[in-house]
Order: sequence, then structure tokens, then C-alpha cells
Amino acid sequence: MAGIGDGEIAVGLGDLRLFSVVAEELHFGRAAARLHLSQPGLSYRVKALEDALGYQVLARNRRGVRLTPAGEVLLAGARRLLGEAHRVVDDGGRVARGELATVRVGFVGTALYSLLPAVLRAARERHPALQVRVEERKSADQVRLLQLGQLDLGLVHLPVDPRSGLEATPVLEDPVGVALPSEHPLAGEDTIALADLAEDAFVLFPRELEPQTYDRYTDACVAAGFAPRVAHEATGLQTILALVAAGMGVAFVARSVARGFSRSGVVFRPLTGTAPRLVTGPARLEGSAHPGAALLREIILDISINKLD
Repeated sequence: MAGIGDGEIAVGLGDLRLFSVVAEELHFGRAAARLHLSQPGLSYRVKALEDALGYQVLARNRRGVRLTPAGEVLLAGARRLLGEAHRVVDDGGRVARGELATVRVGFVGTALYSLLPAVLRAARERHPALQVRVEERKSADQVRLLQLGQLDLGLVHLPVDPRSGLEATPVLEDPVGVALPSEHPLAGEDTIALADLAEDAFVLFPRELEPQTYDRYTDACVAAGFAPRVAHEATGLQTILALVAAGMGVAFVARSVARGFSRSGVVFRPLTGTAPRLVTGPARLEGSAHPGAALLREIILDISINKLD
């Protein structure tokens, strides 16, 4: 690290990466494990970073570690710089391999039954040289990876936190119904009132993976007159529906999934009244200049306007 006074940049990318990990964990033990450092060694590096900067970025007390206001500003800039550094290295490799463009795209599970297939078909037809790499991830994970520059575009459930540094556009509203065990007393009904499930156990994903979607579901239950009893948590749609099929509870499922997916032992039913709705759309870093991501985002907007209800 070079000091500010000698005309050179105060810190390097390695220092910013180290700080970003500590800021993400807000725990020196976990951060040291991720960085393969000893905890005393990490503490020394952070102190050296603060000395080089000339200001404190982390506040430490008996209750834990938190970012100072200056640290929050540094973290936002560090994420942008690290993301750009990753992109520069990746772009050089793509040129060396003869690839014209590669877009790293995250998507929520429901997009697999609505937006994603049509988007990938259109991308192949319009831009055959565009390399699209997709991976299913919950919205919160996509937001983090977009901020780190490890995804170029995400298909996420909206809204995203306005402080996230992302720009997002809603393109699809998807009414939510319920998945029931086939032996459930209400399985023969055409539609179901959410209040009729007040005594049922629910299967949901962990809240931290999709906080706003989770709250949308639980708020709908409260509006129907009850607090949902979450008996089991699972991260993937297949696992959630397997638990439903086993009679472990009922689950919220988007209409697009119910239309395009079948599972033995599970029935899908729409909800009457004001049902929750999932809003999905593309998200990227504000000011992103990634040309492949821009092309793919344009395709998503075209398809949502012309083909999806």
C-alpha cells in the first residue's frame, strides 16, 4: 500500500478485496477464514489499510463490527472497482479465446417457466455469437453478485433496494396460487381462499434469500386473518414441491410455474380475492456498459411487451 502523500493511490485492489470481505461478513473470524488469513493477520491488514487511507472504515466494539459512514462509501466504490477489474480480466480471456461477447445471467426459478426460455431462443436467433451463461439464484444472491461484478444481468423479483446501486425494470406480473398435497381436503376445489389454509403448515424458502417476496406471502396471510405457520424451509422449487407431495405442508407457487410444471402428488390451485403477485424484471448495475447485457435486456423488454401476459 502506498501513502496518499507520495502522489500514488493509497490502496490496491487486493486491499479493497480484503476490506470488501470484512464488510460483507462484519465478523473478523469468518472473514479471515474466507481470505485464508489468521484473524490477527487480518486485523493487522485492516489497521494498515485505515492508516494508509487516513480514516476509519470499521467501528469495532464488544457488540461486533460495523461500517463507518466513510466505510460505506468506500465499500460501494470498492465493489464497482473490483467488478470492473474482474470484467477486464474476463474480457481479455474472451478475446484470447475468440469469443465476441459473454453475458453472465442470473435468474429466479419462476423465470424458467416464463421469461427465460423465450429470451434464450430470441438471443440465439438475433445474436448467434452472443454467449449466454445462466445460473439459477435467489434475488438477494443475484443482487450481491451484480454488485460484485460477477453477474452482468439478473432476472430478479422486484422491487430491489434503491440503495443497492442497481437499475431494474418490471416486465412481468405473475399471480401466485398454492400447491397442495393431492390428498388435501381442498384439492378438489377449483379455487381456494387463502383464509381456508389458516390451519395448514406452510413450506417456504428462508427469508434472507428473497426478503421482499417472503414478506409479500406472509403479509397476504396476515391480510387473510392469520399468521402462517412455517413448518419447513427449502431453497429450491423441486425440494419445496417434494415436501408438499409428502404432505408436509402447502406452498405458494406462481401461476407460470403451475402452468408449466407437473409433479406427482401435488395439485396447483389459484387463490381467490387479492392474491400475492410476483413482479419480475431485468436488473443490472447502474451505468453498466456491458454491451452483451444491454442486448439481452433489450430482448427481455421486447418479449415482455409482445409475447407475455
